[in-house]
Amino acid sequence: MGEIRKSEWLDSSLAFVGIEMLLLGEIQALGELDVELIEDSAKIKINSQTEEDQQIKRRHFLISKLWILGAYEVVRFLNDLDKQRGLLVNDLTKSELRDVLTTFTKVRVPLAKFQKAGNNKKLYESIADSFIDQNNGVGWKVYSLGKNDLRKEIFLRKDLGDRLLKLLKNIKKDLTKN
Repeated sequence: MGEIRKSEWLDSSLAFVGIEMLLLGEIQALGELDVELIEDSAKIKINSQTEEDQQIKRRHFLISKLWILGAYEVVRFLNDLDKQRGLLVNDLTKSELRDVLTTFTKVRVPLAKFQKAGNNKKLYESIADSFIDQNNGVGWKVYSLGKNDLRKEIFLRKDLGDRLLKLLKNIKKDLTKN
């Protein structure tokens, strides 16, 4: 599975050779890290209390968080690129781009900071609680206050990787048509 997924990331990244070379290396590195995180999550001993296993788990959480931050920046950049120059992709792909950006933003904001940009009054807009599941890998439970309730959304890092990879494949497909 790892080699196939890595190949899909590499293939998708090639769509950006003629658009923005900066994205090429970023997407390839994110893809390599995505595969590494998927493979490594199966090896984590979730309930082990040994210092070595705890260190491995902490490192995996941190690298997963950094992957989210990097992936978010790629999605944000693609969205900005579309707004400024207009990506030559169909409306369905543009809608998917906006949807992926919204999803990544929901996870990224509580991982990177505790308040929205320009919001000096509220300190905690949402909070992310990380967890690891043997079958699904690292994820975050994101809690946010609604008007009358506490909302909880669950985001799995692998699912976010799947969504980004699907988006990149669709962008490549649309760009190669033009």
